[in-house]
Amino acid sequence: MGNNEFEDAWLDEGLNTFSTNRTMFHTYGEEKYIHRFFAPPQTEMRGFFPMILDGVTYGQSPYGDRMARYREYADIDRQDTPSYLYHPAGGSALSYSKTALWLGTLERMLGWDRLQPAMSRFFHDWRFAHPGPEDFFQSLASSTGEDLDWFADQVFRSSERFDYSIESVSSTKLEFDGYLDSPSAGPIYRDAASPETEEYRTEVLVRRLGSGMFPVEVLLVFEDGEEQLVAWDGQDRWRLLVVERPGRLQYAVVDPEEILLLDLDRTNNSRLLEAEARLPAVKWASRWMIWLEDFLTMMSFFG
Repeated sequence: MGNNEFEDAWLDEGLNTFSTNRTMFHTYGEEKYIHRFFAPPQTEMRGFFPMILDGVTYGQSPYGDRMARYREYADIDRQDTPSYLYHPAGGSALSYSKTALWLGTLERMLGWDRLQPAMSRFFHDWRFAHPGPEDFFQSLASSTGEDLDWFADQVFRSSERFDYSIESVSSTKLEFDGYLDSPSAGPIYRDAASPETEEYRTEVLVRRLGSGMFPVEVLLVFEDGEEQLVAWDGQDRWRLLVVERPGRLQYAVVDPEEILLLDLDRTNNSRLLEAEARLPAVKWASRWMIWLEDFLTMMSFFG
């Protein structure tokens, strides 16, 4: 395929990045962190003693490391700008990382069984030819049978920033206050703490912090083990979810399946009802102590 890389670098480099990341992930799985010791001082050389830390993995998706390269330049240019006119700092992020992220988002939204034939059709229709960006999107639309302009308008023809968050959560115990006419008509509760009932009013406030719009799901997990999944079109700036049921909320997550790989800040995608402040520190301190013990044991061999 004769892509015009001078004007549409993403059509070459971005598709290659997507394919390479996906192939590597499905062949080798998650990447493990490797730290290299004994680097020569005052040089940029890497250490000659590599140590694989099995407990530290990254790349929960094939495109996990691409977000770090894309985040800083998310809105530096529209992607449909000719590549030679990109801001010098953002060309790589837009051509390589952004394309891999929005193609990965399409895969999770449509399913690989639909995206793969669509990309194959693009290759088949334009082999030994010179396709442009609109030819690519047309192949996707024709193969999947879906109008994807709303998606392309945001990720390709503009520079929208995507960021959804859980702003606040609460679960208030409701006090039983009798029946309306008869027991069969259902109970009435008052918003007040009461030891006689375990009925709770749960409120979850979901925010769209970025300009980009994408349909997301919100997962509510309750202390009794029950879960509730709520679909939201993601169009408004916020949505308040209200649920009345037995059992308090434990935590809430927006986009729990990580469909939207373009979400710039996943640290705000979930919120516990009661923060477990000590848990992260204890967890990571324990892991580092184990690694340190293993490392010192290994080094004692050379002593």
